[in-house]
Amino acid sequence: MGMEKLRAFSLCLLVLGLGTVALGQAEITDFPGGLTEMVWNLRGVGPAQELRLQVEGLADGKYRVTMSLSLEGTGTELSALGFFGAPLWIQAAGTQLDLSTLNVLIRRREVLNVGESYALPGGEFFVREKKEIAGVPCLVGEFRPAEKTETVIELGLSLADPVYLFPLLRVQERGRVTFEIVLVEYHRP
Repeated sequence: MGMEKLRAFSLCLLVLGLGTVALGQAEITDFPGGLTEMVWNLRGVGPAQELRLQVEGLADGKYRVTMSLSLEGTGTELSALGFFGAPLWIQAAGTQLDLSTLNVLIRRREVLNVGESYALPGGEFFVREKKEIAGVPCLVGEFRPAEKTETVIELGLSLADPVYLFPLLRVQERGRVTFEIVLVEYHRP
C-alpha cells in the first residue's frame, strides 16, 4: 500500500472513529448484560454495505464490542474507501453538512414532540412521526440546513432501546437520496 493511500485510509479511520463518537446515540453503559446485536444497511458511498455491531455486557461492568462490515461489488467499486469514507464523504466531499448539530437532538430526544419544529444551530428539525425501525420505537423527523435549502436529512432517534448509531440517517439533495444508513435488524437480551 502506497504512503498516500495509507494516509488517506488512516484519515478515514480517524474520521469514522470521531464521527461515531460524536454521533453515537447510546453510551456503552446503556447496553444491558448479554448480547445486543444491530445491523445497518448503508448505501450512497461505493457498493451497498452491511454494518454489524454487537455489544455484549459482561461481568464486572465490562463490555465486548464486535464490529464487522460486509460489502460486495466489482474490483473498481471495492477499491473505493467504502464505509470508512462515509462520514468523510458526508462531511466533506458530498454534502458539506455539519452533522454535529444533531447531537442536541440525540441528547434531548425524550422531550421532542411529534408535529413540532425545533430551531437548531444551522437549521431546523421537524418531528414527523413515531414509528418502529427494525422493531425499535423511534421518533422520525427531518433536519433542514438553513444554508442548504435543497438538502433534507431524515433522522430516526431511538426512544427506548440502546442503539449505538442512528436507526435512520438519510441525506436527500434535490429530492435524490445521496447517502443512507438504516437499521434493519435489532436483537437484545
